[in-house]
Amino acid sequence: MIRKAAESLRKRFIAWILVAGLATSVPLFSQSVRPNIIIILVDDLGFSTIDCYGGLVETPNIDSLAEKGVRFNQFCNTARSCPSRAMLLTGLYPQEAGMGFMAAKRTKKDERLKVNAKVRPYAYQGYLGENIPTLPEMMKSAGYSTYMSGKWHVGSSDTATWPLQRGFDRFYGFLGGTQDYYHPDDLRSGNINIEPSGERYYTTDAFTTEAIQFLADHDMEKDSTPFFLYLAFNAPHFPMQAMPEDYERYRGRFMAGWDILRDSVLTRQKEMGIVPENTVLAPRPGPSERLGSKGEAVPSWESLTPEQKDAMDAIMATYAALVDRVDQNVGRLIEALRKTGELDNTIIFFLSDNGGEAESPALGNFNIEDLGIYGKGGKNYGRAWATFTNTPFREYKHFMHQGGIQTPLIIHWPSGINSSMNNSIITEYGFLPDITMTCVDLAGATRPDIKNGKEVPDSDGRSLKGLLQGQDTPIHTSPVFGEHEGNRMIRLGRWKMVGFYNDPWELYDVVEDRSESHNVAGKHPALVRRLNKAYTRWAADAGVLPWDQVEAFLK
Repeated sequence: MIRKAAESLRKRFIAWILVAGLATSVPLFSQSVRPNIIIILVDDLGFSTIDCYGGLVETPNIDSLAEKGVRFNQFCNTARSCPSRAMLLTGLYPQEAGMGFMAAKRTKKDERLKVNAKVRPYAYQGYLGENIPTLPEMMKSAGYSTYMSGKWHVGSSDTATWPLQRGFDRFYGFLGGTQDYYHPDDLRSGNINIEPSGERYYTTDAFTTEAIQFLADHDMEKDSTPFFLYLAFNAPHFPMQAMPEDYERYRGRFMAGWDILRDSVLTRQKEMGIVPENTVLAPRPGPSERLGSKGEAVPSWESLTPEQKDAMDAIMATYAALVDRVDQNVGRLIEALRKTGELDNTIIFFLSDNGGEAESPALGNFNIEDLGIYGKGGKNYGRAWATFTNTPFREYKHFMHQGGIQTPLIIHWPSGINSSMNNSIITEYGFLPDITMTCVDLAGATRPDIKNGKEVPDSDGRSLKGLLQGQDTPIHTSPVFGEHEGNRMIRLGRWKMVGFYNDPWELYDVVEDRSESHNVAGKHPALVRRLNKAYTRWAADAGVLPWDQVEAFLK
């Protein structure tokens, strides 16, 4: 990204050529007691899944965080698990952190991966750079105890890339991208590989149980110091494996089908103020070459047979049950904080790493006979339901359109958020490094300029602390960027320019057109040129390479 002195001048010049106004400094309120910090990250959650974002899954505990906190309706991730986690844990663009694509896997048969990693460009090495300070490392420097439970997925090729070696005091979870919910085979306590234990083991429950135990131990041993907890659920990422009682509760609720239900959800979103009144639904998707053999058109619900409708209801009930179980466990965590008296001065962030996934054909990948049975399940819920859970947006995980990058973000902090803002919706746009820099700000921590003898890149993240006190100031007045697999975007003010790999730029006024339905690039050629110039400079600074070159390194 932007480095020091001369680079920061160049960055300010980019902002100047794009907008007339410059950033206004925001005075921050003071607080005598630093808060505990909890980040709850869920996996592959579509923007419109949970109740307080217009969705049809019952999430009373997550909703309670919103009712006594704030919701953002224009906060973005970076469209994929590994890059999003890298951004969140470093405050940097993923390429700057060494995670421009996916994590380097650690397997017994693939020793050549370590050799390949040595010749890969740094931006795509597949683990967090050694010279990049992580959020838990920065929290520890400020006196915080640091705990993690759940999915890591930002490096497993070497022990040095694991959570305990990157700043966490305690860790329970798995290192890779996905695991069986009932019988995970890469489960770890600290650095030690362990077997799941207990009757009816389930990762969502187990991650929460361990997190609560970490905090209980902290309360007993280190109560005078604050804590940082990163609770990273693998739900509702595939495989689609739900607890039977949760599945049964949702069975039959989705028989109206995605066409009617998308309309219903959009109506709720407008009533809640989640999207503007002028928002329209993105069209039901047709065939997509970008998704290859999985890119078949999404059929109308009425074109399905009764048997197909029943199967589709079953797989969506499974997805809903996965999310419901997360909500139950959020409730367990809230209650644990309440019992120890820590709830009021704990800031809780709830968000997703990317939008709903469409990594299977339109009607999913599963056997209906296996759903709702402990120890079994399906794989993917399909492009049709992914379109529903991303209402009203286009596209999905992997892509930089809204369906890929728009995340629910809830922030709850009774002693820090102005009570007049309870249950309000923040319309300013932001992105993952803002959370990182908010944590650094609240903790009184600092980001080092040098680590391991190398310069640490500046962060484009901005603290949200002033915003949580009701200050009506934009979070960003300089561009925000994104790139994954050649899909790319730049956001500045009301304008979002976005493009698929090897396709021309599209331009949207996302204040007037939140669902990216009207490409106005042809009407604003000068703006497209200016934004493209800024993107090109950013990509060069961040180490972004053409996707075909990256693919060659990964083979």
